[in-house]
Amino acid sequence: MSHKIFNSANGFTLIELLIAIAMSMIILTFAVPSFSSFIKNGRVTTYTNTLVTDVNYARHEAVTRGDKVILCRSADPTASSPTCGGSANTWSSGWLVFVNTDGNTTYDAGTDTLLRATAETAGSVTIKTNNTSNANLIYKGDGTIDMAGGTAIFAVCDDRGEGHGNQLQVSPTGRPRVITPVPNTCASPSA
Repeated sequence: MSHKIFNSANGFTLIELLIAIAMSMIILTFAVPSFSSFIKNGRVTTYTNTLVTDVNYARHEAVTRGDKVILCRSADPTASSPTCGGSANTWSSGWLVFVNTDGNTTYDAGTDTLLRATAETAGSVTIKTNNTSNANLIYKGDGTIDMAGGTAIFAVCDDRGEGHGNQLQVSPTGRPRVITPVPNTCASPSA
């Protein structure tokens, strides 16, 4: 005679399935907003790091070459003949890094050497500047910036606004410094 100690069921009961679905919904309710915030923070960090990398690269090239190297905002950085320009105090479309051979502060394909072109930011990320770095950031051959003694400020923000972005400050000595979160400067950065 054989005795069964327990009855092995195949699958879940309806009650067990409903409890599992309810628990999943509760977990998702808390996880989705956090994941969205995680993605937005990642975008802001990526573009801040890209800008910092290009600023450091421009400084390095200026010192290495002993010549002026300029970052300028550009409305068309990936065009076959990119130019400096774009909207005032906005670097969101991208920028150029070039050796300023002809002595003006704008990129001329015939005389200047283009070192790097960085394309626009994605999604809701914006890069705004103060008036010191409105159109460009000029590095001299000694690694300092030639911006009339002012500090260049770049605010990298997204659609969440204040307190969720980063700020890049480039002092007259030429050294970049990242401040996070941005202290009330997403709309119009100031020193």
